[in-house]
Amino acid sequence: MSRLKLSVGTALLAVVAVAQTPQPQPESEAVHRVASHLACRCGSCKDVVSCPMSLQGCGFCNPAKKKIAAMQAAGNSDQSIIDVFTREFGPDEYRAGPNRSFLIVPYALLAIGLLAIFWFIRRYYKGAGLPPTGAATDPGLDRYRDTIEKEMAKLD
Repeated sequence: MSRLKLSVGTALLAVVAVAQTPQPQPESEAVHRVASHLACRCGSCKDVVSCPMSLQGCGFCNPAKKKIAAMQAAGNSDQSIIDVFTREFGPDEYRAGPNRSFLIVPYALLAIGLLAIFWFIRRYYKGAGLPPTGAATDPGLDRYRDTIEKEMAKLD
């Protein structure tokens, strides 16, 4: 009976502990859109305000998201919210979104790498193992070749 009480008590304690853990607030698409352009200032990451640390109770991200949501509810535009954060925390607060080179550069580097590999293989194996055509042959090699052919003829 005491094991049953201990098990029920442990389960009840686990439920109470989980219930008191702060759950992250679901962020709206509008808050995420602005937060993805602002730098996190928690000191332990160099990510944007919508970083994964915000799920763990980041000291900067969660208040910043609440401030963004309040400013959006007040009717401020995305750019004006970013301007407020930039004035408050400095010009390093703004993070620009990816541009076209974000998509082009990896594929261009892959193509350059493949071309370099292709060039190296062609250069390294160019003519390897092939005797030069039309070149004079060594008389010693002709003698060995004749001996090999005579021995092969005996085998047939």
